[in-house]
Amino acid sequence: MNLYIRLLITLLRSFFKPKMGVTDTLTRRMRVLPNDIDINRHMNNGRYMTVADLFMIELCLRSGILIPAFKLGWKPMLGGNLVVYKKQLSMFETYTVEFRICCWEENWTYFQYAFLNSAGDVVVTGYSKGAWVSRRGLVPNKVIEERLGIAPNTAAIPEAIMRWREAEAHVLQKA
Repeated sequence: MNLYIRLLITLLRSFFKPKMGVTDTLTRRMRVLPNDIDINRHMNNGRYMTVADLFMIELCLRSGILIPAFKLGWKPMLGGNLVVYKKQLSMFETYTVEFRICCWEENWTYFQYAFLNSAGDVVVTGYSKGAWVSRRGLVPNKVIEERLGIAPNTAAIPEAIMRWREAEAHVLQKA
């Protein structure tokens, strides 16, 4: 139930917060709730990805991408994660999340995120890749730029993502 409440709060806050540029960094302070923890009494590893999804929704809403994309029949789809867990967050601990689009290529958009504890230490960091999907398959980012009138100024693809893509291609060759 908590996730639906967090989703509702994310949607509502997105309509009342200022607009953002598509490559702006979204930062928000949060708290570990009892249903976020696992049997080891720290935030569950999957919960980090769920929180990152909420940030993706908020960024897409506040940058003006989500509603026009839905009107065009496009749906967001996650394509993978590259995550490093460095420390843990305990129940009721506050933390800050920083989330942004760092780059994009032909079809995929790469998001970078960091979860920081109250001391400012990185707890979890990583990248996710996502795409917009229509009935015909992945919507190329060039089409998104043209149809939605956005021209993001993203940086070059970081080396970590290049290596991730190489590893992914290697795994897919064996599948």
